Amino acid sequence: LTPEQAKELTKNIPQNVKRIAVLVNAKDEFIEQIKDYFDCFQLHGHEDVKRIKELKQKFNKGIIKAIRVTDEASARTFSQFEDEVDMLIFDSPAMEKTAKFDWQILSKLKITKPYLIAGSININNVDEILNYNPTGVDVSAGVESSVGIKSNEKIIEFLDKVKS
Repeated sequence: LTPEQAKELTKNIPQNVKRIAVLVNAKDEFIEQIKDYFDCFQLHGHEDVKRIKELKQKFNKGIIKAIRVTDEASARTFSQFEDEVDMLIFDSPAMEKTAKFDWQILSKLKITKPYLIAGSININNVDEILNYNPTGVDVSAGVESSVGIKSNEKIIEFLDKVKS
């Protein structure tokens, strides 16, 4: 993503819709160039608590921290970030769209922040995910007609299923 692409991609998004930049170990120089186009930063890299504090202080944006879940111990790492982030997102280890983690792990955690669940979510398993009371879900491949191509029909079906 270039700053020009960020501007173009976000220019027609209504103000009441949060614009979220997904970042992986981004440098301050890059963030400085795109910060005005986004409301929140979703961090998928190896950012530690110190780095998250720096980002919040320097850029004054909401922070969503991704937690790579391989097992219960990895899921529990969320606790070190809870005081510094606005939201968490629990995702598969490689953060791949077609991989999932054992969602039952979440029932063993005492999560006080709003959180999302990601990783291989689709219309056939979203009911199970909603049993873990996430604030929301991060769906990608589950609403695609082919790799990288979103299907309006699948998106509408997914939303109808979640609302029911």
